[in-house]
Amino acid sequence: MNDALRDAARVIVTADIALGPGEVFSVAIDDMAASLPEEECFRFALHYYARVLYELAQSQRSMHRLPEWTARVAQTAVDRDTDCFAIAGTGGTLVQSIERPLARVHVAMRTSGLRDREVTGDLAPLRGSSLARSVLAVCQAVLPRLSDSVRAALPSALANMNASYELAHHYADPDSQRHVPSVAYLAASFV
Repeated sequence: MNDALRDAARVIVTADIALGPGEVFSVAIDDMAASLPEEECFRFALHYYARVLYELAQSQRSMHRLPEWTARVAQTAVDRDTDCFAIAGTGGTLVQSIERPLARVHVAMRTSGLRDREVTGDLAPLRGSSLARSVLAVCQAVLPRLSDSVRAALPSALANMNASYELAHHYADPDSQRHVPSVAYLAASFV
């Protein structure tokens, strides 16, 4: 990427993700820098999913459950109150805030290049299944921020991402973590 494009990268959405005892999560999303907050929150969930898959692949941890969990969400009509953990069939709860978190991460979705986005931030405080479950927490936190029509596209976008990774892309490929969610977003936008 040339220096001018790198310098033009800007933060669109930030989030603080906290983990408490018993797989309790809180997700505080700030989308004030986004010109289209609803769409960018939708994209944030997809890009966060790709980033977590990438991190799990880099650490050589098993990620087979995460695509299975998102596949279950992808097969469900979601609404603003959908419990992604229950649909996925795994433990976890989303709450407003956690007073004394066991782990906390701060992430940002930035533009990269002309159209690409990427999620940056240190995910190391969340490990293994807690990191994987944080994707469900982010998806669940985003749902109430979306209109009915945009929310209805989330399952399709998750299914598109899973299909892309199954057929052609690799979790450990840094380009895939930027491109797969972008293509999934565009494909889901036209259904």
